Amino acid sequence: MMARLRLLVPSLGTSLVLAGLAGACASTVAPSPPARSSPAKTASSEGVPVAFWQDRPIRRGDLDPALLELSGGVILREILLDRRIVELAAGRGITATDAMIEAERALLLASLSDDPDRAVELLAAVRARQGLGEARFAALLRRNALLRTMIAGEVTPDSDAIRRIHDVRHGARRRARIIAVSSFAEAAALRAEIEGGGDPAEVAFRASTDPSRSAGGLIPPVTRLDPSWPAAFREALFALAVEEVSAPVLVDGSWLVVVLLEEIPADGVSIDAARPELERLARLQQERVLMDRIVRDAAASLDPRILDPALRGAWERLGTIAASP
Repeated sequence: MMARLRLLVPSLGTSLVLAGLAGACASTVAPSPPARSSPAKTASSEGVPVAFWQDRPIRRGDLDPALLELSGGVILREILLDRRIVELAAGRGITATDAMIEAERALLLASLSDDPDRAVELLAAVRARQGLGEARFAALLRRNALLRTMIAGEVTPDSDAIRRIHDVRHGARRRARIIAVSSFAEAAALRAEIEGGGDPAEVAFRASTDPSRSAGGLIPPVTRLDPSWPAAFREALFALAVEEVSAPVLVDGSWLVVVLLEEIPADGVSIDAARPELERLARLQQERVLMDRIVRDAAASLDPRILDPALRGAWERLGTIAASP
């Protein structure tokens, strides 16, 4: 519930890092295949060995039904989104050049770490976790390049965005423990236990439903304006004195008790001193929002005519997942 999102990494089809539709958008952008494959070619393809076990071949046709059931809906959505984005870009006279694609790769690496070697390591780990091989990764970069060029003229970082990013990077931070439960009554009882001398870390480990329970409710330091944390939580956190325990606060469907541990002072860097970097980051943040909007609109318009029953079932399951709370 309180898992912190990366503030400045593009999301929803423009990123490797965030989940959800982003995974569905990381796909191959390739020329459209012929409308219909010949039966001879299809049969030949299905009979091609792709692996061997005990000297016996595993053929492509052996894998296809299970692969369609497992991930056919996701892959189909990837292909359709790719084609739609290429169409939208072409309508504006935009095609992805090698220079644009390389710029996207450099931007992605820079978003992961300031250390080039560390950034390469992190990127390899993310690609492995999300199953992005060479083809899908190349497609991701190409798609980002198209999207970023499409919205380039709409990006105008404002003073509020610059102020928020300055706060996140340079502002005072508060370190806290949280306990998340499902009811106000339980939260109030846990607050009373802590105020009566109970150890907040032990209470969090025993009772909290938040992933931070494994660390005794300890969460990373939070700044006042960091939008990757819910506003109600930040308001409660910054209303506390050190070692004070908050009243129960409703955040994203859970009742939280917040215990402020310490405040880490701001680093003293002014907005004016950091303005060039803040404007660059604000621009990236706004680009992410606008790029996501294009992808959402494109995804909402997808309505393929699916002939294969296994693929149709996988596609329908995607809709069920998207509609789940």
